[in-house]
Amino acid sequence: MNNLTLVDFAKSKLGTAYVYGMKGDVLTAKKYDQLKILFGPLVWENDRKKIGQVCVDCSGLISWGTGIYRNSQGYHDTAAEVFPISTIGQAPVGAAVWCKGHIGIYLGEGNYIAADGSAYGVRIAPVKGSSFTHWFLLKDIDYKEEEMVTKETIIYNDKKYTVEMIRRDGVTYLKTRDIARVLGLVVDSMGKIPVLADKKGSV
Repeated sequence: MNNLTLVDFAKSKLGTAYVYGMKGDVLTAKKYDQLKILFGPLVWENDRKKIGQVCVDCSGLISWGTGIYRNSQGYHDTAAEVFPISTIGQAPVGAAVWCKGHIGIYLGEGNYIAADGSAYGVRIAPVKGSSFTHWFLLKDIDYKEEEMVTKETIIYNDKKYTVEMIRRDGVTYLKTRDIARVLGLVVDSMGKIPVLADKKGSV
């Protein structure tokens, strides 16, 4: 599974009920009683109302998608490197956001998706203001970079220009038309080949 399919999978589970210890199965009365014995107050009395529903916990959402079962600490401990949440802007879509006892999936643009506790179930929420302290790449996920287009400022001859930058596979590209505009050139094409030329009347 890659990071983009993980995100799609998690989004398809929005609204799924949360019960601590569940991994995407139907909660039965027997299972509820077992979880209550195992985990005590982490399994709410109100969770009994979820019997008959498919339920999941935070690590279970990821395990449900990958078929590889780890708890939130296990995901943390198998990560090659762990980064502070203050650097979340550098994280790819599908990275894990984590704090002790909880894990979610980064969606980009400052948001995450997680099975966020018995009161919420699977939901999307902002990373800012959450309890997450770190982020990392999940060992079981193949990370592919989505093409991202952003408007950025560049400086040419001490003058600022706003251009569109395309980031793909770790490389940032500028659009030919933006380059031509910054340099004061005209742009045409010869089939698929861009043709740049000085504006008429320029030296």
